[in-house]
Amino acid sequence: MEEEKEKREKALNEVKMYQSNDWDLVEETPEYFLLKRDKKVNGWLVFLGLCFYILPGIIYYAVVKSTPEKKKIIK
Repeated sequence: MEEEKEKREKALNEVKMYQSNDWDLVEETPEYFLLKRDKKVNGWLVFLGLCFYILPGIIYYAVVKSTPEKKKIIK
């Protein structure tokens, strides 16, 4: 009985560690704890990456490449 309490406390401490790292407790049974992690944050990282890295490159390319080029060939 005491050993089961120790195992449960150890598992509960591990669950608390995961919860502090954005995991959610979905289900608790006598055998296990079921945790889930929401990955919507990664979508924001992609959006921010587009805004700060790719879009400026596209804008630069559009501005620089849209100006007419001239060449002068000297005889």
